[in-house]
Amino acid sequence: MKPEMKLFCFPYAGASAMIYNKWKAHMAAGIELIPVELAGRGKYFGTPFYDSFEDMIEDVYHKIESQLDDGPYSIFGHSMGSWIAYDLAHKITELKRPLPEHIFFSGRRAPHIESRRTKYYELPDDEFLDEIYRLGGTPKELLENKELLMMFLPVLRTDFRLVDLYQYEERPGKLSCNISVLSGEDDAISLPDLHAWKQHSSADCTVHMLPGGHFFINDQTVQVTDILNRTLKRTLARQY
Repeated sequence: MKPEMKLFCFPYAGASAMIYNKWKAHMAAGIELIPVELAGRGKYFGTPFYDSFEDMIEDVYHKIESQLDDGPYSIFGHSMGSWIAYDLAHKITELKRPLPEHIFFSGRRAPHIESRRTKYYELPDDEFLDEIYRLGGTPKELLENKELLMMFLPVLRTDFRLVDLYQYEERPGKLSCNISVLSGEDDAISLPDLHAWKQHSSADCTVHMLPGGHFFINDQTVQVTDILNRTLKRTLARQY
């Protein structure tokens, strides 16, 4: 049976898209969740890392472009994945390809707001790893296993460099689809920085606050997928 809606999902810094596999069992009938893997991890382990955020957007576009004509689709991204979703949606718009029906921006401030934090990727290894542990989302066992850490550290540093050096580019137009913004109640992102996403869509913007910190998506599977299901089912109902 052909899905009514595809949902492309992009991971946070250092993660494989496989983090989304556990969500599949919770998706409503007719919604196909498609994790999009990035270079250097998962099935692309060993492939060269991206040199820039633009290279990453080019790569993920080519990974999904053949599916953009297959029917309605939406996009979800968490943390770094939110900015991937944002830049990707604008690339799709510029190329005049079929647009997403809905975009979910999770765990990230609006892209036009300047970062007020230290550039993590410039820190020495010990300080860098302390910050990674403080953020959560990375098992302590992995950070304490030197062999695994040597495999994992280059991915983390590369992704944080891409995020820390991200350059916001003002676009000639806003996104035309409805957007949702998700955040953990205990995350350091301020409410004004979350609501600022409204400036990037000419349609509706809904903000959802969930229990937890920056990596609430790993602990709140049922609540997050419930928001995705309800939102996408409403989107499909409006279409037909």
